Amino acid sequence: MREIARLDPSSAEAHHDLGVTCLRCGHAADAAVALQRAVELRPGFPSALAALAEALDQLGREREAAAAFHRASRAAADPADRQIYLAKALMLDDRLEEAERELQRARVLAPTRAAPSYLLGQLQSQRGRFEAAREHLTRAIELAPEEPYAFSDLVIARRMSDSDRPLLMRMQALAERPGLDETLRINVHFGLGKAFDDLGDRATAMRHYDTANRLKAMSVRLDRPPLVGHFDSLISGFTAEALDKTARAVARPRQQDDGLPLLILGMPRSGTTLVEQVLSSHPAVAAGGELSFWKERLDVWTISKQRNIDAAVIAQTAEAYRTLLRRIDPRALRVTDKAPGNFQRIWLIRLAFPDARIVHCRRNPVDTCLSIFFTHFKGRHDYAYDRAELAFYYRQYQRLMQHWRRVLPPDRFMDVDYEQLVADREATTRRLVAFCGLEWDDACLAPERNERAVKTASRWQARQPVYATSVERWRRYEPWLGELRALLGEAAHAE
Repeated sequence: MREIARLDPSSAEAHHDLGVTCLRCGHAADAAVALQRAVELRPGFPSALAALAEALDQLGREREAAAAFHRASRAAADPADRQIYLAKALMLDDRLEEAERELQRARVLAPTRAAPSYLLGQLQSQRGRFEAAREHLTRAIELAPEEPYAFSDLVIARRMSDSDRPLLMRMQALAERPGLDETLRINVHFGLGKAFDDLGDRATAMRHYDTANRLKAMSVRLDRPPLVGHFDSLISGFTAEALDKTARAVARPRQQDDGLPLLILGMPRSGTTLVEQVLSSHPAVAAGGELSFWKERLDVWTISKQRNIDAAVIAQTAEAYRTLLRRIDPRALRVTDKAPGNFQRIWLIRLAFPDARIVHCRRNPVDTCLSIFFTHFKGRHDYAYDRAELAFYYRQYQRLMQHWRRVLPPDRFMDVDYEQLVADREATTRRLVAFCGLEWDDACLAPERNERAVKTASRWQARQPVYATSVERWRRYEPWLGELRALLGEAAHAE
C-alpha cells in the first residue's frame, strides 16, 4: 500500500487505502498521516474522513476526531451514516443527549445495522446506565456476532459470570480466526482477559493479556533515551529557583479565578477517576475529565519550534484554558482536569496558573503497572505493553514526581494514596476537600451517586461504592509478574 501511494501520490484512494490498512494493523499515527493526505486531495471523501476520525480518536486527539466526524456526517450520502458519524462527533463533544437522539434515528433508518446499538450501549455505559447498556450491546452482538468492540464494552459494563461462558467461547474462536484485523484481535484479547479475571481464572486471563500486549507492542515501543533526557531536562531546568525566575519573567496580572483549575494527575490506573468522582460530587466542583489542552498546546509549540514562551504567550494560554473550563461549567468554583500525563507538564501549568491546585494520585507500584498492562488505552502509551518497559517508565515517573514534590509549594500540591483513600475514606476525603479550599459537603462520601459521564476504562468501577478489592491485586497474579517483581516492596513514592 505504501508503494502504491508512492507511485500514485495524487490518488486520494491510494492514500485512503494505505490509511485504512495502517489503522487495521494498529498503526494509528501512520494512518492519520495517510488519511489526512487523502482528505486534502479530496476534501469531501466520507470514508476517509470517518477513518481519519477513528485514527485521531485512537491517538487521543478527541477534538480533531470530533471535527472529522462532523465533516464525514456532512459528506456522507447514506442517511444512516450521516446520523452515526454525527452521533460519534457529539459523543466526543460530551453532548450525550443529542448523540442519543441521533443514534435512535439511525436505528430506525438502519434496523439491521449493529453500529447504532453498539454506540447506544457505549453511551449508556459512560452515563452509568449499565442495564440499558447491556441491552444495547447484546443487541449489537446479535446483529453482528463477530463484532468484537460490542463484546469488549459489554465486558466493561458488567462483571462476567459462568452464564457468560458461551459468549466467551464465541469470542475466543473469533480471536483465533485467521485474517482478523490486528486492532480487532487486540481488542478481543483485552476483553477476554478482563472476562476471565472476573471468573477468577487468572492463568487464562493472563494468557489473553499477554497476547494482547504482545500484539500491541509490535506497533509501539518505548524509546528509553529520549524519555530519560526529557525528564532530566525538566528536573535540571525547573528547579525551585529557575521556576520562580521564569515565573517572574512571564508574570501576568492574576485573575480572580486563577484558582479555578483543579489538576488531578499521576500514572494511569492510580485512582485518578475515583478522586475526580469524589471531588466532583461536591456542588462547587465540575468534572472536566481527561482534557488534552496542555498536551495539545505543547505539541503545537514543538511542531512550530516556538522557543520564546513569553508573558503574552502564557497569558493567551491561560485565557484559552480558562475559557475551556468555563464552558464545562460557568458557575463552578473548581473544574477538574484529570489527564494523568499532565505530571510531565506541571511546569507550564504552574507558569500559567500559579494558584491552581495539583492533586497527585499514587498507588502501589505493582498494582498500578499491572492495571496498566490489563488496560486497552486510547492514545499512545509506549511503555504500557511490556513488563520491563513498565517498570522502567514507572521509575522515571517516580523520579520526576519526587522533583515536583520538592519544588512546588505544599498549599498547591497534594499527594493522595489510593490505599489510604480506600482504608480511611472520610479522613482522606476531608483532607482533599480542605486542600481545594472548599467547605465540607457530605456528597463527597458517596461518589458512586455522581451522575457525570465517565469515559475511562474505570467507568463501571466509578459507579460502585468505594471498595478495597483492588488493593494488593498483584498477589493474584504473582506467578506472572516477571520484571514487575523488581518493584515489589517499593513505596508508591520516595519522599
